[in-house]
Amino acid sequence: MPKPLVVGNGSLLVNLDINASIRDMYFPHIGYENHVNGRHCRVGVEVDGKNLGMVSLIGDDWSHKLGYQKDRLVTDTYYRNDRLEVELRFNECVHPHENIFIRNIAITNTDAIDVDMKLLFSHDISLYENPNGDTAIFDPALQSIIHYKDSRYFLISGSPYFDQYEVRPKGTDESGAIKSGELNMNSIQVGAVKSFIRFSRHLAAGETKIIYYWIAAGKTFFEVKRLNELVLNTTPEKMISEAGQYYYSWVNKEKYDMFDLPPKVVDLFKHSLLIIKSQIDYDGAIIAANDSDILERFNMDSYSYMWPRDSAFVAMALDITRYSGTVQKFFKYCRGLLHDHGYFLQKYNPTGTLASGWMPWITPDGHIQLPIQEDSTALIIVALWNHYKMTRSIENIDSVYHSMIIPAAEFMTKYRYSSTGLPKPSYNLWEEKRAVHSYTCSTVYAGLICAAKFAAMYGDNNLAESYNTAAMEIKRGIENHLYDKELGRFLRSINPRDVTVDASLYAVSQFGVLPPDDARVVSTMKSIESILSVKTEVGGIARFYKDKYQEVAQYDPEIIPGNPWFICTLWVAQWHIQVAKSINDLQNTREIILWVTDRATDTGLLAEQLNPFDGSPLSVSPLTWAHATFVLTVMAFVKKARSLE
Repeated sequence: MPKPLVVGNGSLLVNLDINASIRDMYFPHIGYENHVNGRHCRVGVEVDGKNLGMVSLIGDDWSHKLGYQKDRLVTDTYYRNDRLEVELRFNECVHPHENIFIRNIAITNTDAIDVDMKLLFSHDISLYENPNGDTAIFDPALQSIIHYKDSRYFLISGSPYFDQYEVRPKGTDESGAIKSGELNMNSIQVGAVKSFIRFSRHLAAGETKIIYYWIAAGKTFFEVKRLNELVLNTTPEKMISEAGQYYYSWVNKEKYDMFDLPPKVVDLFKHSLLIIKSQIDYDGAIIAANDSDILERFNMDSYSYMWPRDSAFVAMALDITRYSGTVQKFFKYCRGLLHDHGYFLQKYNPTGTLASGWMPWITPDGHIQLPIQEDSTALIIVALWNHYKMTRSIENIDSVYHSMIIPAAEFMTKYRYSSTGLPKPSYNLWEEKRAVHSYTCSTVYAGLICAAKFAAMYGDNNLAESYNTAAMEIKRGIENHLYDKELGRFLRSINPRDVTVDASLYAVSQFGVLPPDDARVVSTMKSIESILSVKTEVGGIARFYKDKYQEVAQYDPEIIPGNPWFICTLWVAQWHIQVAKSINDLQNTREIILWVTDRATDTGLLAEQLNPFDGSPLSVSPLTWAHATFVLTVMAFVKKARSLE
């Protein structure tokens, strides 16, 4: 089940499940390393005389309501146990400038009598994603538990101080269960270790008391010691308040025109910006998604990487909402990634090293091939031009013009067939098929147009002419070879020919190859709407016909062509924006924007996909690209609506 709550600051990212358990904790990069990696760091409660000697873990028989404080990357979650007559309210955040995860936990005794209550926490941490050689200790001077190995330290403490602790071997229990309210006070353990702490409080009838809990992350003992002292001296209450104010100020720095969109859309728009921020590493990498639940369904790999494709769209969303400083850091991160021959490979780690990949470097018959999806290279150049348009800062482009723009444009110009003018085969944006794809060709066309504009800006007129010529040849190739007159729509690909209806065919108008009201574009988009619509109560648009990725049952493709994707559904909305001639023409787009808003999780997260039967999130959540596409669509809707007034 995807995690409903995420909080992070660019260096420390924490994911929480519906039961208040920490399930992922990334440090020192967003997406790398995950020191919890899907295990459970749980919360349990024991009330004297009511638990029958057992700790009640949140989730067993608790009701809950999850959410965030408005316009803040601070959680606001509520749990109640009727049997124990206890309510808990959590406000949690990662401080924006210090690597500290802080919890404010308000405990209320709803009984008519006084009670003694114990609140317990378990910590199933494996440093560097490997439990071998870890140490956990109780430090009496700091009154804290510390997990450490090499240059990774996690200090766990609270206020008022916890009264019992226990450090012990992990054992075989993966549930994070807290068996007893009495901890054995063992103060040190090496190897694969777990730790537990307990806070005890007496609560009068109807009384509420506050417990603060925090985890400080650092690379040395002295760093986590400093962070612990900072929390104590500043007070955890003030640090949570600082975090809330920072995030509120960050997301409200601009007064966005929302036309007549309802408040719930505005809320998701702002929340999407905050979620996007949480998925970006402080060194500039824009991470696709950080959710360990995908590991078992993805052959023990994840989405915690920088895909140039995803990141380009996120960068454009951040630029249009005036967060160009973040985008500039991303392009600085990209500078060292381009291959010597002018292309980006499939994906990269947050540290800037090459990530895992499944695109082969050799064909089945033994010929060398490029393991790339060329749209990734093209889209980075498109995003760079968009960045320049928004900032008008040539200085921002100086450092990448010769090192990235020209090499990428030269590659895109040369990696083509002379007979058709089209790019040679590469993998499609879904990373499943290698061919000459309409989507890829459209992005390369746009990438070369943008490269030509850069070249003209720098006075390299011969290069500008070369890139424009190549782009026009690709445009003619798309019209002559990728449009099928008999089908009345664009093909997914040639070499090999693939007639599958694919939502990505929107790229022909998305990237300006043809006008959105061109008859060939219109017929293609109508095919997408009719064939890829999910015909259940959930609705939405699938990626392509007979898409089986993350399939939850055997589908009748005429009813469910594949799971609905937020991105693909929003592409249809974007095309309707492009062709709208009146305010009334935007009604379809408005309905899609509202559909996305209503299909987001209760905590405002957009997953990669939805279950077509019940609308629950599938695959990773949140998907950064999905939130960026929502932001781009809302901004495009408002701009078009204002132009039609």
